[in-house]
Amino acid sequence: MALDYQTIKYLETVGDHTWIHYMDGKIVPAFYDGKGRFLPGKEGAGPPPETYTPWVPPVTPPPPPSTGAWLATWADGFVMTSGFGMRTGGFHYGLDISSTTAVTGLPILSVADMVITRAVSEAPGTNPTAGTYVKGHTLDGAYTFTYNHMALGSLAVTAGSTVTAGTQLGIEGQRGNVTGTHLHFEIIQGTWDDPWAPPYNNGAQFLDPLPILEAHGVNI
Repeated sequence: MALDYQTIKYLETVGDHTWIHYMDGKIVPAFYDGKGRFLPGKEGAGPPPETYTPWVPPVTPPPPPSTGAWLATWADGFVMTSGFGMRTGGFHYGLDISSTTAVTGLPILSVADMVITRAVSEAPGTNPTAGTYVKGHTLDGAYTFTYNHMALGSLAVTAGSTVTAGTQLGIEGQRGNVTGTHLHFEIIQGTWDDPWAPPYNNGAQFLDPLPILEAHGVNI
């Protein structure tokens, strides 16, 4: 069966199985033809589409950290625009927040006391996937945070420093792989210097940020 590549949205591989996702929402199993291509429909290539269930990371957070402060109101002036989980185009490994007024470019604050491990200001003329971003872990190493897509030139902290909850990290932006001005925020279990979402994560376990924030009394 020949492929009409203009109708394919993306390929997804889970374990030993690969599926073709079409633009019309249809999902079919696929097999590798040994010539660098995946072709649809072959017995034994995977479970039938009606039994396909996307893999979803666990959402139950580990116990709260024992040390370090968290903000009571973290995203004042922002609204959550996209949560953790499946959405069009694949799995979303964090949550997005955007300013609620016509005035964009609000300050991005550290949600908790943390040790900063990455503070990257993109070079002028470039636009990497995460834009200008900051990563760091809680004082006891229970969680690692990422703050992506901040405005070019807005970085306000440096790697290796320890900041308190409420410290300004940068300014809301739209740099990197984005469609609008917002912050993409992730929580990873444990201590990681430079975690990235799959398929580049090297084993980092990404958690749903919302229940973790709520467990620490953080309003959003």
